[in-house]
Amino acid sequence: MANQHSQTSGSSASTLIDATIEAFDQGQAASPQEGLSLITDWFSSLKSDHNASKMIQPLQELQSELQSGSPSNQKLHDLLLDLADQTETIGQSAAGDLPSRLNTLGQALRNFASQLSTTV
Repeated sequence: MANQHSQTSGSSASTLIDATIEAFDQGQAASPQEGLSLITDWFSSLKSDHNASKMIQPLQELQSELQSGSPSNQKLHDLLLDLADQTETIGQSAAGDLPSRLNTLGQALRNFASQLSTTV
């Protein structure tokens, strides 16, 4: 599954949200390569969404940390919690079924961050 996420670049936000939740739920996002693939997809999705532009900086920091070769679990934990907060905030003003999906994504980010904190 490591390269499947790059296939979602042009797909809808819902598809990318679902793919990210699935990766975290299955524990596949523990791989730095998997995380980098998801981040690339999120950059593509967020570049046209002014409301989500605040997520670009923490995603860039997360990308840099994953590319460092020896990512800090504490730094990853903090960045994932920041992204979870922002995801849930964006979800409050989203339309359709996106609020519940974004809330689920925020929870998946928090769960993964808490897993990292137990290994710090």
